[in-house]
Amino acid sequence: PSLAPVLMSPAHLTKWTAVLLAALVLLQTAGITSAALVSSHVFSNHKGGCGKTTLLFHTCAEYAMRHPDEKVMVIDTTLRGDLSELLLGGDKGVAGKTALRAVSHLRSTTKLLMQAAAVHAAEGMSSEGGSSSIKSIVAKMFAKEKGAKGGSLLDLEDHLVKVQEFNKGIPENVYLCPGGSGPQTSFPQQQQADIVDTIRKCLEDGPGKWKVLCDTDGDQGFSDYTKIAHALCDNCIIPLKTNVNDFSNRCIPMLEELFQQRQQGQARSRVQLIVWNEIDVYKNTASPVSGLITPPKAAQGVIGMLNSLVAEVASNYPDLFYNRAPADRAEMQDFGKATTMCMRLYGVTGMAAAEHGIPFCSMQPGTLSGGRISYEISADMLTQLSNNVAELSDRLNDPPFGV
Repeated sequence: PSLAPVLMSPAHLTKWTAVLLAALVLLQTAGITSAALVSSHVFSNHKGGCGKTTLLFHTCAEYAMRHPDEKVMVIDTTLRGDLSELLLGGDKGVAGKTALRAVSHLRSTTKLLMQAAAVHAAEGMSSEGGSSSIKSIVAKMFAKEKGAKGGSLLDLEDHLVKVQEFNKGIPENVYLCPGGSGPQTSFPQQQQADIVDTIRKCLEDGPGKWKVLCDTDGDQGFSDYTKIAHALCDNCIIPLKTNVNDFSNRCIPMLEELFQQRQQGQARSRVQLIVWNEIDVYKNTASPVSGLITPPKAAQGVIGMLNSLVAEVASNYPDLFYNRAPADRAEMQDFGKATTMCMRLYGVTGMAAAEHGIPFCSMQPGTLSGGRISYEISADMLTQLSNNVAELSDRLNDPPFGV
């Protein structure tokens, strides 16, 4: 019903109430609704072993728990599928590996990409002369495969696993498109673009609210699957240890490749956040480099230097970053705070999480047994770790700095 009569009736309405209701009327008139695709992030780096998969595992669960009204889609584009194994049960008794082996024959990232490519080709036939019958035949083939008589040619949920059915420690609104299903398919550049267009359209036009998080391989160059992830996602999260050589020799080349991909219209993602990972903690108090932890002085010095290097790269490649590049030296510190964060070393608690497939947000303090060894989970350490992951989860929705 229209809200206009409401504005006309109660004479005792305050000025600000009237303004609010008027704004609601304008929104209703404009037909504005919440977007189906909330946002999308790819975790990426040319450096393997920097913690992409582990960070994404804890972050997707934390985000899902804090946003129960959204569906969190995790797309594992990696060859080995380590994230899929973590989500489906972890290392304990090879539960995750066994579950992945069972589901990957039915649902996988490769199957999603191949079907998206086929759907784009079939739907594109309608614009070509005399091809409507071909499109109709292909549509029937998809419907038969799906066991349905109609509907969209591509249903994303047909390719997803509801993770909680395999792992009770994962929130019920986390869905996985598994990786690690075998050799990856090679897709030509145009087909990569077609795949991305098809999946984005499904996400943007479909029901529900989706948050998309992609895991990628740490190769020295982008694989086709990583290129698709960067073309699909709006923003990029780069985990990296505080090693200047790794930043110069692995991170910089990755940024340069991403810049070239963006210049050629082949990538959508911009660098939103660089996570200095596995930081030793001196004190659990705020410091110049973190709002949660104080690293040792030497580590703070290295982080400060790396933040300056990030600001310098942003000045050279301003279009590459989600946040506006610092206009002068006075803005460099603020830019660093907006574009980087520190993630503490997970230690034994992280080992327990990986073995049992339990993210910090679902873990309980006390003795955790049933795996290779028994772990004593400290309540204080668990709180500190959960807070740090929650910081990353919240920062996924940060507005851009300086815009």
